[in-house]
Amino acid sequence: MDTHELANHWHVLENIPPHVRICSHPIFIIGSPRSGTTILAWSLAQHSQLWTSDESQILWDLFGDGRLDKNYQRAERLDGSWLRKQGIEKAEFLRFLGLGLNALFTSRSQAKRWIDQTPAYTLIADDLIDMFPGAFFIHILRDGRAVVHSMINYLDRFRDLTKANTSKGVFPPWTVDFREACRTWNRYVKASLDFCARHPKRCLTVVNEKLVADPSQSFREILRFIHVPHEDSPADFFRSNRINSSFPTETLKPPGLPRVWEPWKAWNTEQQKTCLEEAGHTLCRTIACTVLPPGATVLVVSKGDEELLELGGRRAWHFPRGKGGT
Repeated sequence: MDTHELANHWHVLENIPPHVRICSHPIFIIGSPRSGTTILAWSLAQHSQLWTSDESQILWDLFGDGRLDKNYQRAERLDGSWLRKQGIEKAEFLRFLGLGLNALFTSRSQAKRWIDQTPAYTLIADDLIDMFPGAFFIHILRDGRAVVHSMINYLDRFRDLTKANTSKGVFPPWTVDFREACRTWNRYVKASLDFCARHPKRCLTVVNEKLVADPSQSFREILRFIHVPHEDSPADFFRSNRINSSFPTETLKPPGLPRVWEPWKAWNTEQQKTCLEEAGHTLCRTIACTVLPPGATVLVVSKGDEELLELGGRRAWHFPRGKGGT
């Protein structure tokens, strides 16, 4: 390569747009599918400083299911890996990856803080927190029984599609398998709760049922957590809109009345048993948060499982008292 070619080469590199920006504090909404991630994101996006769009999904496609860790598997080989040889730890690697992806998302966010509500990102949140060092995470928690009911009725929105399409993987397995729906909710909520417990300053759990009951207060708390000034528009949008619902034809109840009901009471014995088998422990951990008022006192009948006492600040103790009880 001669001097002229080299000069042209560097000229090409210098043509990278000089106005590339990144969002210093993006927002990820995590939680189980069918928990309200979409309506929460779009409600927040009504704020003058916030922006969202469709679920991006690309971070999962690039890094999910262990694909990111494969970059480090070469370290076990005799020749090692380039990352290891250069002394590049995983956190540093993720920060550099995040810069480019952040710039890409920011290029579409109209100079606002961007929000992503892809549920699958719940399962790679530990990577995202290093990839986007200033990001905030909002975990939307909904009663698992209501989530499962929504999952198994999701295909009602697509009655014109054939069963053949479903069998080809067009839809997630939880749309046609009750047990898989229970497993999915359990997996996502356990991952979210664990992640939030390890990063309390950057994570906020929002209870869907509380959000429905009092949008004004709930959004006031959310906006305070992500450090943006209060505006009424997110709560107003939430009150008057339903997005991506499994029951789009259902008439909204008057303001002030909850939109939730108890569909699980119609489940057959086998479904109830399946739900307890696959998600009973997590249901016990979360049911007080999603159903009982904050001042409630809870009696936990168990063998001393300490996790069952984590009930969102509510007083709780084991019965019978004994080892592990409080």
